[in-house]
Amino acid sequence: MKKLCFISIAAFIMLSCMASSPQQSLQSRLFSTWAASGDEVTVLKIDKDSLYYVDEYPIVAIPYQFAGDSMTIDTDGTTIVQHISFLKDTLVMKNQWGDVSCFVPVKNKMSYG
Repeated sequence: MKKLCFISIAAFIMLSCMASSPQQSLQSRLFSTWAASGDEVTVLKIDKDSLYYVDEYPIVAIPYQFAGDSMTIDTDGTTIVQHISFLKDTLVMKNQWGDVSCFVPVKNKMSYG
């Protein structure tokens, strides 16, 4: 009986970890600086709780919530839900209206200490 209980608990823990890993991995892939696909100008920086449009002045932190494979942003009284996916290293964001934006990671050529 103890062996069965131990196996059940171990299986539950393994399945829980496997179920949460894809979301964490998907969200952590967002943490970067992005340029519009086909352009080398940095436009977007995403960290663990905010995104920044770095090509606009002033640069303002825009908080977001991440759930499943979607990012929800509330800006200027409008709620935008972006479905997040990746095609190799390209970030693909599709909003609730069907608009699709593609971004590539910016390769930093300089290192900051």
